[in-house]
Amino acid sequence: MVRAEIFRAEETVIMNVKAIQSRRCAIYTRKSSEEGLEQEFNSLDAQRDACEAYIRSQRHEGWELHLDHYDDGGFSGGNIDRPALKQLLADLKSGQIDIIVVYKIDRLSRSLSDFVRLVEVLDKHAVSFVSVTQQFNTSTSMGRLTLNMLLSFAQFEREVTGERIRDKFAASIKKGIWMGGVVPMGYVAKDRKLHLDPEYAKVVHHIFTRYLELKSVRHLKAELDVDGYISKRRNYKSGTSGGQPFFRGQLYNMLSNPIYIGKLKHHDKVYEGQHTAIIQQELWDRTQQLLAQNRVKTRTRERIKQPGLLAGIIFDDRGNAMSSTHGSKKKKVRYRYYVSQALLQYREREAGSVSRISAHAIEELVVAELHDIYKDNHRLRDILNSTTVPLPQQNEVFQVGKDLVTDWSNLTPTRHVKSIKTAISKVTIGKTILEIIFSRCGLLKLLCVEDRHLQFEIDEYIVRLPVNLQRCGIESKLIVEGRDPGTAHKRTINAIQDALHKALKWNQMLITGQVESMKELAISSNVTQRYIAHIIKLAWLSPEIMQAIFSGQIPPTLSLGKLKKGFPLEWSKQPSALGFTSLSSHRQ
Repeated sequence: MVRAEIFRAEETVIMNVKAIQSRRCAIYTRKSSEEGLEQEFNSLDAQRDACEAYIRSQRHEGWELHLDHYDDGGFSGGNIDRPALKQLLADLKSGQIDIIVVYKIDRLSRSLSDFVRLVEVLDKHAVSFVSVTQQFNTSTSMGRLTLNMLLSFAQFEREVTGERIRDKFAASIKKGIWMGGVVPMGYVAKDRKLHLDPEYAKVVHHIFTRYLELKSVRHLKAELDVDGYISKRRNYKSGTSGGQPFFRGQLYNMLSNPIYIGKLKHHDKVYEGQHTAIIQQELWDRTQQLLAQNRVKTRTRERIKQPGLLAGIIFDDRGNAMSSTHGSKKKKVRYRYYVSQALLQYREREAGSVSRISAHAIEELVVAELHDIYKDNHRLRDILNSTTVPLPQQNEVFQVGKDLVTDWSNLTPTRHVKSIKTAISKVTIGKTILEIIFSRCGLLKLLCVEDRHLQFEIDEYIVRLPVNLQRCGIESKLIVEGRDPGTAHKRTINAIQDALHKALKWNQMLITGQVESMKELAISSNVTQRYIAHIIKLAWLSPEIMQAIFSGQIPPTLSLGKLKKGFPLEWSKQPSALGFTSLSSHRQ
């Protein structure tokens, strides 16, 4: 009798639960390192158990466990490039998930900007977010503000930890300790120390001596290829690399690497290492002198007045060539432009929608897109798929691409022009579209890929970027939608984001009583009270504007100086006053 009553009671509870709309709950877990994951019950399991228990406690609200597992073991929370998180977002967008449950917020992300983007995705697909240990409601502006404040502290902690690691790294290098990375040819790494590899140490010494005799890296590479010299084969978890003829870029790096004289380089400084040198100091000095002489000769020869970086390959959207021109203000400041030939030849009606554009603006965008290709392994792999370049060698090509981006600022203007003309066949600028036609062969030739590997049915690699022209003062800024802004605007964004971080931190310290006055806050922060008074007012910005700032969506017309001068305290008036037009239209 008692058992029957219990059964009926349970049946009633189940029917009541079914009457409530079911909400599918997906659990996401993450651990930064792989340490301990081999255990039968690890950190991911502990997080999942806690989340499952919480979901069971919410059965009366219709919560149901989504059976798929989303576990990222050994992945940092500093970015969102994680396989399980990507799968979670894909299932979310397909409508399979209603609620995401995590143990702590930082399991999802430690980056404030990444978290803001994730919250936007959740809002778009009407998905809620729950932390087991930190109860937040992301559907309200106050909840978002609280989350932003919490994550700003988490990001601050992450950045401080990163600084400590970098300081420790630098201190170790100063002591001559090898701190890891790709082991230079001629050495093997063991017990965090570099030991001589006799076989390849001889090859390194041979390369240095032959360079001094041949006086040219190009001739050196040709001789090494004929003699059958190849780079050292390296085995990784993802495959192998090396075992191929040397690239010229590899030879340049080798000839200028102070590690071969027993030293370690960190940024611009060189320290005595604890490893054995392969090259004698006298041989090293003669090599560096020859490298410097070759560079001086090139620069002296190339200091001839050069045309614009895009001269000859840039056109308006009506097919008119655009010529490089310049103007000056009071003979002090020089401005460069690309002007349509239709305009120069008094054929204004035949000119395209953009007949005159700042040379610096368009060149910066084109170079940025070229660098994005070189930095993006996925895009390079897509280009390489049509070649005969062996898979192991492709990893070396990726590294050469990153090196080209790093060394770009050290190249001469003529080398810049040559690189652009090799990689790009045409640039077309319109009022709303910037089209760049790259040459696949040209891109790979800059990466030192041999001609024998290049066989393309279609050589063109077309990139179209949505753009718009915005006027800021006397200057028209070329804005590319969906990509990072220019260097100058990036500095503005970083300055505003840094100031907002400080404002939120200082405001929290005053609210919680960590400091009793502005004076005490100024002393503890090593700044003036006046500076704090200017910055802390940023904590009064609306949650929507804070979210836009942390996601980098800052109007080109906004600066930190403008924010310091003041803004309306009423949240509804702030978007229009500060130039956040999209937020203003959204409110309307």
